[in-house]
Amino acid sequence: MKPYGQKILKVINALEVIFAVIIIVAVLIHGIGLFIDTYVDITEGTFIFLERFISDILLLVIGLELAIVLIKHTPESVLQVMIFAVARKTLIYTDDAFEITLGVIALAGLFAIKKYLCDSSTTSNDKF
Repeated sequence: MKPYGQKILKVINALEVIFAVIIIVAVLIHGIGLFIDTYVDITEGTFIFLERFISDILLLVIGLELAIVLIKHTPESVLQVMIFAVARKTLIYTDDAFEITLGVIALAGLFAIKKYLCDSSTTSNDKF
C-alpha cells in the first residue's frame, strides 16, 4: 500500500476510536440520567416503568457494544451487538407469539453462529 494509504488508514482508525469514546460518554451521561429518573419513578411501581427501564438499559448495552465494534473490528463483537439488539426488540417491542418465536429463532441462530462459526481463541475473554 502506498504511504498516503497508510496515513488515511491511521486517520480512519483514529476517527473510529474518537467515535467510540463519544458513544461511551453518551452512554455514561444517559446512564446517569436513567438512574436519576429511576429513583424518581420507582415509587410508581408500574409495568410501564419496568418496561422502559429494561429498554433503556439494553439500549445502553447496545451502545457500549457498538463502541467495542468500532475498536475491535471482529465478527464476534458484531454478533454481540446483534444479539443484544434482537433481545431488546424481542423483549420490548413484540406484541404477539409469532414475533416472539421469530426473535427466539433469531437469537438461537446468532448463538449457533457464535458457537460454531467464530474462532474460539478470540472469544475467550473479550479483552482488548
